[in-house]
Amino acid sequence: MATDENKARKGKDAQDDADFLTEAHQRYESAWQRERDNIREAYYDLEFLVGLNQWDQPAKAARDAEGRPCLTINALPTYVRQITGDIRQMRPAIKCVPVDDHGDPKTADAMAGVIRYIENRSKAQTAVYAKTADSQVSCGVGHWRVRAEYSSPSTFNQDLKLETIEDGVSVLWDPDATELSRADAKFCFVPVDMSRAGFKAKFPGKTPESYGSETYASQMTDWLTDDHVRVAEYWYKKPAKHKLVLLKDGSVFDLSDSNPKRAEEAALIVEQARAAGMIEREDERDVDEVWRCVISCSEVLEGPEKHPGRYIPIVPVWGNQITIGRKVVRFGAIRYARDPQRMYNYSRSAQTEVVALQPKAPFIGTEKNFEEHQDIWGTANTVNHPYLPYTPDPANGNQAPQRVQPAVSSTGLSQEIQLAHDDIQRTIGIFNSGLGAPSTEHSGKAILAKQREGDIGSFVYVDNFSFAIQHTGTILVDLIPHIYDTARTLRITGEDGKTEELKVNQPQGVAFDGQAEMVMNDLTVGAYDVVMSMGPSYTTRREEARDGMRELLQTNPQALPAIGDLYVKAQDWPMADEMAERFRLLAPPQIQAVIQAESDKPIPQPPPDPMQEMAAQIELKTKDAERELTEQKARETKAKADKAEAEALAIMAPLQIDPAAVEQRFALLEHLLGQIGQAISAPPMPPEPPEMPPGGPMPPEMEQYPIQPQEPPPGGFFNGSTDPGAPLPV
Repeated sequence: MATDENKARKGKDAQDDADFLTEAHQRYESAWQRERDNIREAYYDLEFLVGLNQWDQPAKAARDAEGRPCLTINALPTYVRQITGDIRQMRPAIKCVPVDDHGDPKTADAMAGVIRYIENRSKAQTAVYAKTADSQVSCGVGHWRVRAEYSSPSTFNQDLKLETIEDGVSVLWDPDATELSRADAKFCFVPVDMSRAGFKAKFPGKTPESYGSETYASQMTDWLTDDHVRVAEYWYKKPAKHKLVLLKDGSVFDLSDSNPKRAEEAALIVEQARAAGMIEREDERDVDEVWRCVISCSEVLEGPEKHPGRYIPIVPVWGNQITIGRKVVRFGAIRYARDPQRMYNYSRSAQTEVVALQPKAPFIGTEKNFEEHQDIWGTANTVNHPYLPYTPDPANGNQAPQRVQPAVSSTGLSQEIQLAHDDIQRTIGIFNSGLGAPSTEHSGKAILAKQREGDIGSFVYVDNFSFAIQHTGTILVDLIPHIYDTARTLRITGEDGKTEELKVNQPQGVAFDGQAEMVMNDLTVGAYDVVMSMGPSYTTRREEARDGMRELLQTNPQALPAIGDLYVKAQDWPMADEMAERFRLLAPPQIQAVIQAESDKPIPQPPPDPMQEMAAQIELKTKDAERELTEQKARETKAKADKAEAEALAIMAPLQIDPAAVEQRFALLEHLLGQIGQAISAPPMPPEPPEMPPGGPMPPEMEQYPIQPQEPPPGGFFNGSTDPGAPLPV
């Protein structure tokens, strides 16, 4: 029973794959029928550009049979390089702007920084943009793609990458799509032809003939030949229903998000909002989901797998295209210059045939002049003989043989060559002045104006190229929230070549419930639009800014402190950045405040004036010396007081002293020491003549002991009787 169910399931899957392949090949055939004329002419343009097929095969065969020259002087690559050179010199800048309430200007700048990071790691300027521009200008069409890949084999982080599509002519779009970006297309094919060995190596276990000859693809002989197998990357859109929920605070959540993590978070938030009564509206929307698979003529080799973005990540770059009813004619710079180039080749070949390959002019003389030296005269027009002997003939007055006047170039051929050259320039739209040829203009500005005037005829390529890069930015802005959804640090190289770090999705602070309170540069929140800036390279703009600032400083020299750092920074001098930092110190305070507010790095303070610094040091040393002198005097005074007290105690020790009298005398001593301390702490006074001070009032405690003036006894007041019982003199 189980075996029968497995067989039925396998049979159903095989039938589904067959139906899927049939629909895919029918779509491929309809797109091919719509574009086959443009594809055929585009391949012919590329062959013509490299010098192939510049002669019609019947005319070339006839001239080769007659030994006539068939020169190919290919002038077309010069004009193509002139147009693509202008595109290479321009540096596209994709900028982002917020378009809803959840968008943030700083996050928009971070989004633009991530796009620059993707372009730099993809080598987009040379490996993608310039290469596709060559195809766009040459044959009128080119393509590149956006894809995701792991950053390295040892990480789970993914990065977006831009890649050129090698054969951009073969890409097929939905014939019903009308937008220039093909954003409205329902499907797209990117076919690749590979050898059978390469097919088996890339898709082991797969064979092109697995389904047999009864499939729809078996009649498409271009999918399978003896030496190659065609494999197509098939992008298609499938309708689906997405449930959207609008909260009362204006937040919108997609419960059918292709990212499982975001869908789970959205469901949790909506459930909490529903419990709190915060649901404003719920609705189901019809959306187109993008899917990808790889098919061969008879089998699905990879997929199908769902693409996280809303757009098919294939970017077309068109040249000139004209819509005539249901038919679209697409061409590049080569298409209408093919016939003038053929005329130029034919005219130059004819002129070469007349002048260079025509035999040398013959000699005229009588038969007798040549009869003795016929072997020499027979090779006179092909061999450079050192001398030509002849036999004089009296019949012509013994004159030597004379050479006939050689043929000259035809004036008509020269005019035809010039006309063919002018026709090439007229059909492409680039003239001699645009190629740098000398003209009547002499000043530099006049020459540049003349060259820019010539660029107008080819500006359609620059305009369409700029639009393609803008659409690339739209695809990247749509994919970045799906790929760069974790906290990461990216190293971004700016257009000036400087590298800086960009931190995205970094949590900042933690709330009480443990959840992240704020995320810096959150790329997963908000909606952003793309603004395209297409201009000259950074080097060209820096040169123009340098010239403009030089003229400004010549007419307004007082502006040097305000813009001196910017002027020096724009120079190509060694250590220009260091010089600019030093010039910034001379800027006015208002400008320094603005610079410090815009930059996290504070402006270093200027060094102090050496004279002021020396004066401050002298003042500090003077104060230190005065303080040291005051402290030394205080120490000396205290030492003398301590010595006097010690001597007094030593004298009084052997005596029997009345304790009350001792206390009174110590009180008097403390009073005297206090006066001495006050005198020391007071500022020094100029010395005065010594004068006997009048007797002042005595302390109250000493009034009961009146002191009588007396002469000191021999040995001093304290040298009294040695009798311990004798009274102490007062």
